[in-house]
Amino acid sequence: MATRRSTLRVPSPFVLIWPDKHSFYAESIAAWTQRWTDGAMTANPQPMRQTDLPQQQDRLMGIVSRLQHILSPAPSPEPPLSVEPEPALGLAPEPELPAPPQGPWLNLGCGMDLREGWINIDLHEFHHPDIVADITNIVALADNYAGYALAQDILEHVPRDCCSTALREWNRVLKHDGLLEVRVPDVIALTRLLQEPERQTPEAQDVLLRCLFGTQRYNGDFHYNGFTEVSLIHALNDAGFEIARIDHHDEWLFQAIARKVAHRPPEALLRVDSDTAFVDQAYRDILHREADPGGRAHYLDKLASGIPREAVLASLRAAKE
Repeated sequence: MATRRSTLRVPSPFVLIWPDKHSFYAESIAAWTQRWTDGAMTANPQPMRQTDLPQQQDRLMGIVSRLQHILSPAPSPEPPLSVEPEPALGLAPEPELPAPPQGPWLNLGCGMDLREGWINIDLHEFHHPDIVADITNIVALADNYAGYALAQDILEHVPRDCCSTALREWNRVLKHDGLLEVRVPDVIALTRLLQEPERQTPEAQDVLLRCLFGTQRYNGDFHYNGFTEVSLIHALNDAGFEIARIDHHDEWLFQAIARKVAHRPPEALLRVDSDTAFVDQAYRDILHREADPGGRAHYLDKLASGIPREAVLASLRAAKE
């Protein structure tokens, strides 16, 4: 993909852009506002106290403001060769982020959020990405290729055993000092929200449970993973990244930006062509022996059922031989 030389400022990494959905949101602001109001009245059939009115109005205006912000025109950058980052929108001043190296920008697991000038990558062809690929194995991209990668609301859709593989794959395609931005659920924040007195209705609990487990309406729309601050920092560090910034978004999401400081691609064993060759080599590398027929058949059945290769490696490493 050709890259034209340019210098521009990074749009705030905390702004969600839906360029092909503006009309949908425009038509929905009034409807969503009314639904929120109706839900509040249903959940609280008692007459609203005068002292509660300002708080309820503030919350309502916050929702309207956020929806209107989505409609605001947003820049569509071309892949940059030099970039000056802007501070995150709406947050207190933060230490300045390091500029990413020259190279394309990747939008990993883009879904409908197709960004002009970025390389949009998604598992599903019906989203019309630039590259249709499993984001844990982007074979179309070379090592040390990109300067910036965005993984917004995607890592929780990756099975837990494959989380390290995904982060290491993103490490592989980023240049040294490249920046990775991730947004993932904070499970501790969600449990706190579930306990708040004002959220003790079936409707409010259902919203939060969908945040925790995903909407589950199509293949890939399930949450397999969640994070704490400790587990997120550990996962990024283990994959060769150094945390540059970590904040909260919408009360229940971590928004983190990390810099690649070491090249740590996924295990080469995961890329072996056939499952049989993979199992046989895993036995040699981990147990230092040839696979017995029973063990080989057991793990081949697991792989055929959809269990990821990472789970097989974890099982063999846990075996006491």
